Amino acid sequence: MLTQVSPNVYILPFDSDRDRPNLGYVHGDNFSVLIDAGNSKSHLETMLDAIKTAGLPEPKLALITHWHWDHTFGMHAFSGTTITHTTTNGILKELTAWEWTEAAMAERLKSGAECEFCHTHMKIEYEDISEIKVVQADVEFSGDLTLNLGNITIEVTPVENPHSEDGAVIFIPEDKVLFAGDADTGDFYKLDGGYDQNKFYSYIKTAESIPYETYIHGHLAPMTPAEVSVFRKGIESSDL
Repeated sequence: MLTQVSPNVYILPFDSDRDRPNLGYVHGDNFSVLIDAGNSKSHLETMLDAIKTAGLPEPKLALITHWHWDHTFGMHAFSGTTITHTTTNGILKELTAWEWTEAAMAERLKSGAECEFCHTHMKIEYEDISEIKVVQADVEFSGDLTLNLGNITIEVTPVENPHSEDGAVIFIPEDKVLFAGDADTGDFYKLDGGYDQNKFYSYIKTAESIPYETYIHGHLAPMTPAEVSVFRKGIESSDL
């Protein structure tokens, strides 16, 4: 079921058991936009069904926050137009060459191309791993991006962050909602879940320059600025 977080913004809440992140939906007068495409066709279809049940129009575009599997592996099943930053799309291009067999997955885990956490949760989400399909986005952009949906706008800003080498935050200024993807989470690939301190503080500087009132982390409940501050202090005390 969708959760409405502001007049024009909704989320399908995260599911930790299946590593399904929050998926966003921004309702515009002219068209509506999905934020992230989910970790599978099933995840995406759950979101689209929830949108339909809520009596809202089907999204025409899907904006992707970063390349990780839980945000992108549903892209192939989206009938509208998918959009990513050029860096994200370049990484997705590399992933399109990956084979999805037990042997190939085991080799990537051994080599470090894949991380244990993602490997484990892919096996939970997919009963048949051969169903995994990775695609590039239909449209890519460099720099910042602004979309006018009619009554509401979306501002996309690429950010240095400790979670992934790409990554963009998505701000809806009229509703003061910021979608962060997983930008203030550690790096499961290079640092085994740890944090690069410089990238962490660089990200905070960027995020705090945005006048949000609701913060949507990929795998947590929506937070106020005060709650975000407490969350980050916890990271500083335990991970930095």
